[in-house]
Amino acid sequence: MNSLINFFLSIRNSQIFNIIVISVIVASAIYAGVSSYDISPEYIIYLDLFDYAITIFFVVELVIRMISERSLLKFFKDGWNIFDFCIVVISLVPISNVESIFVARLLRIIRVLRIITVIPEFRRIIDSLIKTIPRVGFIALLMFIFMYVWGAIGTMFFGPIDPAHWGNIGLALITLVQIATYDDWANIMGNITPIYPFAWIFFISFIMVNAVVLLNMVIGVIVDVMMTEQINSSLEQDSLEKTSQKPDPSI
Repeated sequence: MNSLINFFLSIRNSQIFNIIVISVIVASAIYAGVSSYDISPEYIIYLDLFDYAITIFFVVELVIRMISERSLLKFFKDGWNIFDFCIVVISLVPISNVESIFVARLLRIIRVLRIITVIPEFRRIIDSLIKTIPRVGFIALLMFIFMYVWGAIGTMFFGPIDPAHWGNIGLALITLVQIATYDDWANIMGNITPIYPFAWIFFISFIMVNAVVLLNMVIGVIVDVMMTEQINSSLEQDSLEKTSQKPDPSI
């Protein structure tokens, strides 16, 4: 039994096997794109066979990884393994009705996300982004508060002039998001300035607070966390290298 587990473990850790997995995931992405075109029925059969082959490969690859972990409990302790397992299980859902073509295409596209779990660099990026959620969440809450205040002011002053953008608080918030992303904000301001010449103060102040300061704070938090993770990873690697280079005192 141990020899079988070691055999699957050697396969899982093989660089060639990882390259094959990445290649199949890329092929799955290409297939998802090709299937969005109107294809002749005579070629659809081959595409379906290709899809079945990809699904079988993913199942076999997942089984290899589960066996190499020696314990299902240990396998499912890793969140990335759970992510992989869910994607593979979802891809096994039978789709036979014509009305479910959209669902089938969606499931094929989701399989492409498995490349995140295969490439360690992608996993580190996602892990870093997850760690930024608490700090970014407070900044996002502060942004929403400011947007709500500016939106309420906009509806009071600009609603009668430009109801399409400022008619109610919902439209005002959507408009402010458009302004924060610099999407034709000058045209929106141009509808207001003929009536309120000093309306530029409203728009410029909002852009400075939300689009310049707070959005850049989000970027700063993400960069700070990713740099910290990179430094910690380098320190751990250096520590492991120094440990491996120490002579064995028992010799």
